[in-house]
Amino acid sequence: MQIEFENKYARLSLISITWMMFLTSIHHIFRLGYGLLIPTLILTALPYLLMRWYGSSKNTTILKSYSLFSTLMFIWFGFIDGFMDHVLKVIGLQNTTFLPGGEAEVVQTALSLWSPAAGNIFYEGTGVLTFIIGALAMGYLVRMITTKHAADDTSRLELVKS
Repeated sequence: MQIEFENKYARLSLISITWMMFLTSIHHIFRLGYGLLIPTLILTALPYLLMRWYGSSKNTTILKSYSLFSTLMFIWFGFIDGFMDHVLKVIGLQNTTFLPGGEAEVVQTALSLWSPAAGNIFYEGTGVLTFIIGALAMGYLVRMITTKHAADDTSRLELVKS
């Protein structure tokens, strides 16, 4: 029995890391303005491009690059920004803020919604969702890698038997 690497965890990993990057893009553009539009589009598209490239080449270096990129994006945007800043702030603990002015009760943003309170809820909410979806992305990434290794082991075993 041959296990195909094209599995649901690869798709779920790609979908969730793309959603995490999309949310963090909206979150940071809301806070800092449209000047981040091009960099966020690149960072959001990169996982898809890497996975497409891997699909056509089956080069494990590309898969490792995808895994490294996803992990680094989660560490910075999901854990450091999403968890340490927004989740801790929402549950009432001391948050760790890296942006100047982030410790303010209502964070100043480049864009605005109909009220400062709505802007604050939107800003904090997208930060919390970035962490939650990023944690799911990391879970799917681990499952994707373990499934890939299981498929490789099975393939090697079949080669040895034949």
